[in-house]
Amino acid sequence: MKRMKRLGLVMVVAVMTLSAVGCLLFAGAAAGAGTYAYVSGNLKTTYDATLPRAWEATDRALANLDMVVVEENNDAFSGSFSGKMADGRDYTVSLDKVTDETTEIAVRVGLGDRDVSETIHSEIAAMLGR
Repeated sequence: MKRMKRLGLVMVVAVMTLSAVGCLLFAGAAAGAGTYAYVSGNLKTTYDATLPRAWEATDRALANLDMVVVEENNDAFSGSFSGKMADGRDYTVSLDKVTDETTEIAVRVGLGDRDVSETIHSEIAAMLGR
């Protein structure tokens, strides 16, 4: 009986360790260039750009994609653009300063349209010369 408990504990620890390693691998991949983390309908990535530079690139990207901005807010630490797509879906692009030289940008379209979110990120990257 004692052996079964020990075996069960070893199995639980092994599963938890494998799960943690998988999360670390995913987080590491998300930090690299051109990779995204898709969390709760938001497609996120971190750009090597100051917040003001990322803000300007996002503004130009949305204009290039003919996306009407209904509201925009920004300060020294974060910012956001929001509006409606031509098909009536809402969109939000949020920017958060990570360091003085990096900015995380999260894009959400409707309930979480990953394809359109990737298109927006591609245009932002193009505006940043990436």
